[in-house]
Amino acid sequence: MDNQYAIIDFETTGLKAGYHRIIEVGAVIVTDGEITDSYAQLMDPGEHIPSFITELTGISNAMVRGQPSPEQVM
Repeated sequence: MDNQYAIIDFETTGLKAGYHRIIEVGAVIVTDGEITDSYAQLMDPGEHIPSFITELTGISNAMVRGQPSPEQVM
């Protein structure tokens, strides 16, 4: 049987869980120590991304404009 697991990463508009919105999700599937699949999606949080988050993540308001909402992606 394969040794398989997923690694998932979220970027958000801030640091408070349950308050700030998701702006990106990324995931990789690792099988027997090798990445075998990946997924990444930007999301429009419906609110302004603060400049300190853009500096931290590299994700700007312009990048998420027109992307699906977090609800649509999840």
